Amino acid sequence: MSNLEKNAPEFIIIGAQKTGTTWLWSMIDQHPGTSLPEEKEIHYFGSSELYAKGDDWYYNYFKDLDPDKLIGEASTSYFYDSVPYFYNKSNQIEFDESLPTIPELISQKFPNMKFIVVLRDPVRRAISAYSHWMKQGALSPLLGLKRVAIEHPKLRILEYGYYAKYLNVWMKAIPSNRLRIIIFEDQIKKNWDQTLIETYEYLGLDPTFKPELPGKPVHRSWGWTRIVFNYYASKISKGLGESRIGMLLDRYDFLSKNAIKAGDVEFLRSVYLPEKEEIAKLTGNQLTCWDYGERMLQQLQSKHPG
Repeated sequence: MSNLEKNAPEFIIIGAQKTGTTWLWSMIDQHPGTSLPEEKEIHYFGSSELYAKGDDWYYNYFKDLDPDKLIGEASTSYFYDSVPYFYNKSNQIEFDESLPTIPELISQKFPNMKFIVVLRDPVRRAISAYSHWMKQGALSPLLGLKRVAIEHPKLRILEYGYYAKYLNVWMKAIPSNRLRIIIFEDQIKKNWDQTLIETYEYLGLDPTFKPELPGKPVHRSWGWTRIVFNYYASKISKGLGESRIGMLLDRYDFLSKNAIKAGDVEFLRSVYLPEKEEIAKLTGNQLTCWDYGERMLQQLQSKHPG
């Protein structure tokens, strides 16, 4: 074992993207029994190009951490099946066929690794992911969610919500005592305190520790008016969306009605509802806290009938 390998991680938060993993990471990071890297989302096992950099590149993220404390990482690209290319020129998702599945790849290197996955209503997760990418300003907000999701598959707006598909892959490779599943709506949004106790226990940490401000939002979302302004203003000057002007636009979000259309929600429901029963069976949870965007759809339809 090299000096770098002595600080190898013992747990990984594998996803899913836009489900509260940053909040959970910060709560674990606050625990005095942990020593975590500054960077969340290393993506070593989730990208063919990054994996090709080699183990020393990966271990360098942990080299300055305390070996006497629990070390871990979090990369939401790991809740997937095969290892994709991050930087291929194609607009399509392409996989490195020379590598095993992501859970197999990690287990080969870390046979005792513990994993945590957080799942959220997949319709709302996809909408959150769409808003995240629109905030980046690379794509026109006039395209709409459905077109962006279909025409830009590498963003994985739809892909990261195929929970049943990925749970099957992970459960086949990882025993249940090393894969903890957390439902965002029930266990973080409503019962975060009990969930932290159980998560600390799962990781072998003192469950009585109380972190600071566990209910404070980690990411502040942008209103749709600010997102539209940022896209067009960035062609003139970068960073205007981050300015006071952007924050003011959030207060008067007069374009909010254009963010998500009823057709977008109907599209997402058609994508994800077929997996509902299988996810419930795999998780042992009836998932009554997920309405798959039904209430949102009703609200949109009532505001814009026809």
